[in-house]
Amino acid sequence: PDPTVLDSAGVSAAALSVVRVIGDACGLGVEGAGWGAGRELVVTNAHVAGYSYGKVTIAFRDGKAIAAQRIYVDPHLDLAVLAFDPRARRTMTSVPSLDCRSNPPVGHPVGAFGHPWGFRFTGTRGITSAVTTRLGANMLQTDAPINEGNSGGPLLSLETGQVVGINTAKIKEESVEGLSFAVPMHYACTIIELLQQGRD
Repeated sequence: PDPTVLDSAGVSAAALSVVRVIGDACGLGVEGAGWGAGRELVVTNAHVAGYSYGKVTIAFRDGKAIAAQRIYVDPHLDLAVLAFDPRARRTMTSVPSLDCRSNPPVGHPVGAFGHPWGFRFTGTRGITSAVTTRLGANMLQTDAPINEGNSGGPLLSLETGQVVGINTAKIKEESVEGLSFAVPMHYACTIIELLQQGRD
């Protein structure tokens, strides 16, 4: 596809699915992002949702905050899936399409959505730079800015509007620019599909 033509409908659907996630890691509030993966499921990072039995809350664009439950936490992939009670809120009205096939090529235009430093429901853009194992598991490297509050949010293809990764980390050094990382979406797709089907 022509990289100058963006799938605005797909990007808008994904952006509208973004929520705030407030986890309770060791009694400390950790705020990041998440996004709707269908029905009553929200995908985020494990380090945002937390690994303990502490409470976790999700807040929607309209400001409504409700309790959520951790139903999957993977510290190796830094992936978590949350569920919320549909009686507290209707199911997600906007659910993004997922790219479950492969990693995007180097130079692919992407957008990172979340709540960086409290600037809620915002997006930044860049390109995919590489697939790297420097942080352990395979990660997508991008120069799209990913800051505190972006963790757990979707990394979107600006060509297809599909989610290609889950914003996870950046290298914080004064002399470093444009080194951000995301969990590749194809790792999470199988887990999300099983949970959507109600399977373990």
